[in-house]
Amino acid sequence: MTTETHPAELIARRIATNANFENVAYVCCDWEEFVFEVAEWGVDHISGVDFDSLTPDDIKSLDCFIASFGCSPSQPHPCSKYADPIFA
Repeated sequence: MTTETHPAELIARRIATNANFENVAYVCCDWEEFVFEVAEWGVDHISGVDFDSLTPDDIKSLDCFIASFGCSPSQPHPCSKYADPIFA
């Protein structure tokens, strides 16, 4: 019997083992920010999982995974969309 790996888990494993993806994850607060940043490299899928195919539960899981790197909407990186503008 084989078990299928959850799409969010496949993506999380790849981010954790790829230095470039991991570096991006450290400055992002959530999955949406991560997707925005890697889109600049032309990335729209990781480990064979298209970002557009993710379910809301997958995205919640990936939000938690990205937050595990230290930034979150409540404690954002200074360059995050969640950061308070200091030069407004």
